[in-house]
Amino acid sequence: MINLRQIEAFRAVMIHKTVTRAAQTLYVSQPAVSRLVADLEYYIGFELFLRHKGRLVPTPEALAFYEEVERSFVGLERITETARDIREFRSGRLFICAMPALSISLLPDIVHRFSQRYPAVSISLQAHSSKRVVEWVSTQQCDVGFIGLSFEDPGVEERTMIEAPLKLVMLPNHPLAARQWVRASDLAGEPFISVGQFLDVRPDIDRVFAEAGIKRDLRLETQLSSVACEMVLAGAGISLIEPATAYSYVSRGLAVRDFEPSILFRYSALLPAFRPPSRLATEFIKAVEGP
Repeated sequence: MINLRQIEAFRAVMIHKTVTRAAQTLYVSQPAVSRLVADLEYYIGFELFLRHKGRLVPTPEALAFYEEVERSFVGLERITETARDIREFRSGRLFICAMPALSISLLPDIVHRFSQRYPAVSISLQAHSSKRVVEWVSTQQCDVGFIGLSFEDPGVEERTMIEAPLKLVMLPNHPLAARQWVRASDLAGEPFISVGQFLDVRPDIDRVFAEAGIKRDLRLETQLSSVACEMVLAGAGISLIEPATAYSYVSRGLAVRDFEPSILFRYSALLPAFRPPSRLATEFIKAVEGP
C-alpha cells in the first residue's frame, strides 16, 4: 500500500535530482530514501528512475506520476496553510451578540483590542435584548453572547462573568443625589421607573421594598435599562438598574448612587450548548474576563 512517506521520498528525489540531497531534506539516510522509492515502485508496478552515468534519470512514467503528485501536494500545502491560519487566528469570523448596555459600555474597547491582536479576524458585534441574545445563541446564529439575566434554555451554556450591585440613577438636582447611599426607605412615594418585569432580579427588587414597607409610585415600566435612563433624563423619576448601563449614562448627565440593601446583578457569557465553542469565542471570553 502506498503511504505518504514514500511519496515524499519520490518527490524529494524529483526536485533535488539526487538521493543524497533528498535524504538531507527529509532528514533520513540515503538507504532509507532508496528503500522508500523502491517500495513505491513495487506498489505502483513500474520503474520511476533509471541510472545513467551515475545519475538518476526519471522515466516518462515518473514524469507523468510526478505531475499528479505535485497537484496533490499543492492541495496538501493549502490544507496545511489553512490549518496554520486557524491555529494562529490568521483568519476567521467572530459573531458576538450582547445586551445593549454591554454593547455600548464594555465590549467596544475589548473588541478593538481583540481586533488589533488578531487583525485578520472579522468581528461583528450586535446589540439585542438579553432574551433575543439567548435566542440567537441557542439557534447558533452567533458564536458568543453576553447578557445580564438568566434564562432556562437547554440550547445555551451559561458562564457567569461578574456580579455587581444594582445602581440608582437620577437627575443630578434630585434631593437624593446629595447622598452616596440611598436606602429603600428613602424612596417612599418617589416616581419610580421599573425595569424588566421578566428580569430575574425583579422579584428581589420588589421583595426589598415590600420588606421595608415602602410603596413606590410605579406608573412607568420598560424592558431596557437604557430606556429607563432616557426616562430619567426626561424628568420622569428615578430607576434602579444594572451598573453597566447606569455608568454609561454619567456622561449624559445622570447621577449614579449606591442602593441599600445591595441587590446583585449577574452578567454572563453564553455559548451554544450543542456544539463545541470556537477557539475564537473562547479567546474572546478570556479577553472579556481580563488577566
